[in-house]
Amino acid sequence: MGTIKREDIANSNIHYRFYPFETFLEKQEELGVRKIDLFGATPHMWIDAYSASDAGEVRRQIEGRGMEVNSFTPEFSSMRYTLGAEGEGERKTWEYVKRFLEFAAGLGTGRIILTANGFLLDRDEKEQRRRLKDSLRHLGELGKPYGFQFLLLNSFSDGTSLIRTKADMEGFLAELSSESFLPAVDTASVYEAGECLEDWFSSFGESLSHVSFNNTKFDGARHYWGDGYLNPVEILEVLKHVGYGKSIGCSFYVRDYLKEPWLADERTGEIISWALGEVSV
Repeated sequence: MGTIKREDIANSNIHYRFYPFETFLEKQEELGVRKIDLFGATPHMWIDAYSASDAGEVRRQIEGRGMEVNSFTPEFSSMRYTLGAEGEGERKTWEYVKRFLEFAAGLGTGRIILTANGFLLDRDEKEQRRRLKDSLRHLGELGKPYGFQFLLLNSFSDGTSLIRTKADMEGFLAELSSESFLPAVDTASVYEAGECLEDWFSSFGESLSHVSFNNTKFDGARHYWGDGYLNPVEILEVLKHVGYGKSIGCSFYVRDYLKEPWLADERTGEIISWALGEVSV
């Protein structure tokens, strides 16, 4: 049996995109959050194919408030741009990828979270899989000097994703056959698929390296805890039972949360603390 504390669970800035990054950090500090799952998109940060961005400044802002970067998700969060690019467009795309790797290295995290969605709907699935695997293998080679772990996340609600279920993850990782890539699991997608989280740990064991601890109404969105249908106590009990001690993060993206995102954070913090037996709600 493992022990999980509130400060072990990271929070993402993805739903603060209408507010300055400083506002996000201020609210996380007030809530006692200690780890940040950083979503690398504008307006909070800018990465392009032509110049290096100052990850050091982002890291200083985070660490200055007593927090750390738990993981980094690049803006594209999948390989869809490299899959469709050809010629000069492909060259510029890979230059951008190199820049985001440099940026991630400057953040001080070794975890990069990706989803395996292809978006090549004009190609058959065999061609989608081939190009996706080729792109990921190349990404793995580029990431080796930094020692990154690339964590592939299931995404059930995305019909273009090649990893929607546990069987998809098993098959894709076997085909990819690369030590640079490890499985991650999104709890909302697990239950949307009618699966059990216990089965994921039975299949992947110690290689499962990130849990996206998310709620859902089975509508494809990621709802904050207290506004979805999943039971956080049961999920956390699974994590404790298997002795899980690696990365855990929350990520919400419902448009209503963008107006006053700290309200979602406050409610989520209350529910998680209650589920862990820390406070009464």
